[in-house]
Order: sequence, then C-alpha cells, then structure tokens
Amino acid sequence: MRYPALAVFAVAISVLPAALSAQQAPAQAEAPANPDKFRSQYIRLSDDTEGLLLEPTEPNANSHIAFVFSHPNRDNFKELPGPAVANHGYRVMLVNYRGDRDNPDAPPESFLPSISQGIAYLRNLPGVEKVVLLAHSGGSHMGTFYENVAEHGPSVCQDARKIVPCDGKKIVNLEKPDGFILLDPTLGAAHQMSAVDPAAVGKTRNTSVDMFARENGYDIDAKKASYTPEFVQRFYKAQAARNNEIVDAALERLKLINEGKGEFSNDEPFVVKGVGVRALGARLYQPDLSFAAHTKRPHMLIRADGSRTEEIIKSVRPSAGGKQVLGMLDELGTMNYSTTVRGFLANSAIRADANFAFTADDITGIDWASSYTSTPSNAEGVTVPSLVLTMSCHYLIVPGEVIFNHLAAKDKTYASVEGATHLFQPCRPEYRDTKKRVFDFVDEWVSKPGRF
Repeated sequence: MRYPALAVFAVAISVLPAALSAQQAPAQAEAPANPDKFRSQYIRLSDDTEGLLLEPTEPNANSHIAFVFSHPNRDNFKELPGPAVANHGYRVMLVNYRGDRDNPDAPPESFLPSISQGIAYLRNLPGVEKVVLLAHSGGSHMGTFYENVAEHGPSVCQDARKIVPCDGKKIVNLEKPDGFILLDPTLGAAHQMSAVDPAAVGKTRNTSVDMFARENGYDIDAKKASYTPEFVQRFYKAQAARNNEIVDAALERLKLINEGKGEFSNDEPFVVKGVGVRALGARLYQPDLSFAAHTKRPHMLIRADGSRTEEIIKSVRPSAGGKQVLGMLDELGTMNYSTTVRGFLANSAIRADANFAFTADDITGIDWASSYTSTPSNAEGVTVPSLVLTMSCHYLIVPGEVIFNHLAAKDKTYASVEGATHLFQPCRPEYRDTKKRVFDFVDEWVSKPGRF
C-alpha cells in the first residue's frame, strides 16, 4: 500500500565506503595483544538474553570493577570494546538480546531488560564492587535511555512531550550502574532525522534544496562541497519541514491502526522515501567540513604524541561524497527507509522547527524531549559519573558535546582522541595507535581514586 503523504521523499548518501560512519559498522574485535590476560565464558542470562563474560586470568587492581557492553541488533561478542577493556584487567559482560535481534524495528525498550540482567549477574560475582555501563555509536542512545530509566523509572519515557510514549511494563526496577561511558555517541532519533533529503519531491528533485547539485556547491569529482549561507538556510528549513511531515504521516497511520482501519491489526509497513539509513543520508556536514567542525568550548585533547591539552576540539575527518552518491538515490535500505509505523515512531521520530540547523559548533531547532530515544534528552536524567569520549577524525565531536552539556552528572568528562576514527583506528599514520589511547584513557578515567 502506498501513502500519498510519503511518496515525495527520497534521500542520498554522502559517505565514502572507506570512511564508515556512525551506526553503520561494528567495531570488530581484533585478536587481543595478550590473550592470556583474560578468559571468556558463555553465559545464558535468560531465555532471550546471552552474555559473554571476559574475566582476568589473574587478580589485579582493576578486577573489582566490571563493565556491561551492548548494542541493539548486533552480535556484541565480536565488538572491539570487550577485549580492549578486558586487556586492562576489568571484567566485561558483552550482552546480546536475542528476542527481537533480527527485527530492526523492535522498540528500544526491548533491549533494556537484557542490560539489566548483565549488570545483575556481574554484581553477584565475588569481588565486583562497581559496574560501569559502556556504550558506543548507535548503542549510545540505547545506553543513555537505559541509564535514565534505571535512575528514574519508566515515567521518563511516558511524559506528554513524547511523540509516542514507551510501553514501560518490562522496564521497571532496572539495575542501576555506578558509572557511564559513551564512546563517540550519536544523537538517537535526531541522527536519523538529520538524514532527511528535502530535495526529494516525488519523481523530480527540488533543485533549490538539492545538496547534491553542482549549482548548489556540491563537487562530485572532489567528493566535497561548499554551500552558501543562503542555500544552507533554505536546506535546513526544508529538511525540518519534511521531517515533521514524515512524523505526522506515521502518526496518522498509527491512529488508523488503533481504530482498526490499518492494513493490519497491530502494525503495518512504513516505507519512507527520503530518510537515510544509519550512516547514510542528506547531511551537509559530510561533504562540507565547515559544519560540525569544532566544539564550542575547550576540552581535553588526547594527542598522538601522548600529551594532553585543553582546547577547542577540531574535527580532522576527511570530506565524504562522490559520484557513487547519485547512483544510490533510489536504493531501498540505504537512502530509503523500510520500517514499520510503530518501529519508525519508537526509533526515529523527533520534532524539529524552522530554526533547525547544524552549525560549525552546535545543533539548534530540535525538540530533544519529543523522542524517548533522544540521547541529549535522556542525558538530562543521568547523574552517575559519566565520560563522553569522541573521536576527532569523525563528525560526532559536536553531537558529543551537545550530549555532554545535557548530562546531569556533577562528575562528568568530555575528551577527544586526536585522529581516531569512529571505529577507533587512526585516519592517518601520523596519529599512531589511536585505539590504545582510547582504551588507556577509559582505564585511567574509571580507575581514578574517588571516582566511585
């Protein structure tokens, strides 16, 4: 069934295959430098949840602290943060929720009980005194949602400002972590809405707001762009309006479903032309590096030479784009979003207004509280010691600072690893061993006397 309100959307990708972006690819675990430092054990936590427990082979100063790591719709047993943290002597529980693992439209709250089970298991291990929740990339909005609900209960995702409320029945009395770490976090629903292509208007593109048109500043051959202020203003105003139309169309379908007038009794397909999937989409900040270029305030930069400086953090990422973009405009599953009505509203729906924009150092015009998967909104309920660690060779240093500013924790740290990509690798040889600096700093932050 086609819905007229949705038929006008299409989207494009502006990302290089070699430069994978947020929510696109897992950070696959490499062989640990010293496999004798920890042992692994498969744990069946419940009927729908499994864990892989990594424990140090010898007692050490860090083994009293344990980490839980998870990411929705992914085999977390292969994720790099697990062995990277375990190599520092910590216990780590990698959690997989299997109930709806193959369903990308599962509501975010489906994953929360599994994390709680992982934390509960660790707290029962002899010698474990503190448990830290660790999240990376697209797992960060789930982790922040979890922390907020664990601290304050399901009411935080059921208030009147939410486009749709969470169900909340299965997320009562979640285990509370003692600390919280976000590695290169995304914005949650706003990351999805920033991928809406306002130029996709049916079968013909609206050239006045087409970010992939040469006349608007897009250089296909050089794989970069330089947009004028006039175009940027038109683009973001149209992008916000298009996003809100998609949200309204989904709400209208939900109303009909609830009235028994939908395609099916419980839900229905929702194929939306005009929304990029995961790292894909019509985002000005990918080809034009003047957007999301630097933080607003000075923070710690962990440099390649081992030094630490307090400064405005600048993104050193390469621009992304090219001819392959134009050939993907009509591809389903990359530039066009195939989901369900309920799945879209739970995972991706958020409100924006006419002031919406990504600037060089900020994000404006988003009603963060309108989505219960909004990372900044959920951060307002996080009070435990928190670390936001971004990678300067990616586009998330500004979103990371926005999230950091929303954190309610009195003990909170923002830092960035110079030259690290989203998957912790150096984007140029001169940045050296960025992965080591990432997880050495995690170790340093967690083990600081008095932190917990």
